[in-house]
Amino acid sequence: MSGSPYLGYPVEDWKEITEGLVKAHPLGGDELRTLVTAGWNDVFASTIGEDGLKIGVDIFLKGQALGSFLHELIPRKFAKAYPSLWRPEVAVTDKDLVCIPDDKFSIELKTTSHPSNIPGNKSFAQSETPGKKLKDGYYLVVNYEKLEPGKVPGIKKIRFGWLDLSDWQGQSEDNGQGANVKALAKKHKLIEI
Repeated sequence: MSGSPYLGYPVEDWKEITEGLVKAHPLGGDELRTLVTAGWNDVFASTIGEDGLKIGVDIFLKGQALGSFLHELIPRKFAKAYPSLWRPEVAVTDKDLVCIPDDKFSIELKTTSHPSNIPGNKSFAQSETPGKKLKDGYYLVVNYEKLEPGKVPGIKKIRFGWLDLSDWQGQSEDNGQGANVKALAKKHKLIEI
């Protein structure tokens, strides 16, 4: 899609626009939830090394490391389920999950152990960079519980919708590495599935 689908509309209309965008997407809420959950479960079903170490039992990854695993596993679940329709990113201009027939449906994946925030690196609050992925488009957000000894973590919530570059807010410090989605966008541009 060219330009923001929210451009020129008041905030009161955003939720309805979001619902239309989600409905127009080729993946439904049940498919998204099922495949995200399958990717999540793969993290804990996997073993590492010849000693068969298990994440959540022997190894307790920090949020960023667990997020990296999820960024690799979740897109592969979609590619395996629908190999002619979806593939993981292969180029710096790709979203995390690429819609092969129509790139406008490609999805950026955000995962975090924060209960409600949607963090991105500093670049998400900066202007578009030629030759890099676009910040506008569909987003799939997975908030999950932190890994702690003696507790099996779960997914707290899965949200889906559309975010624009203008929905990201950088840290106030000049040297900050983080960005986060503004409260109005979280409330009106993402739907919990």
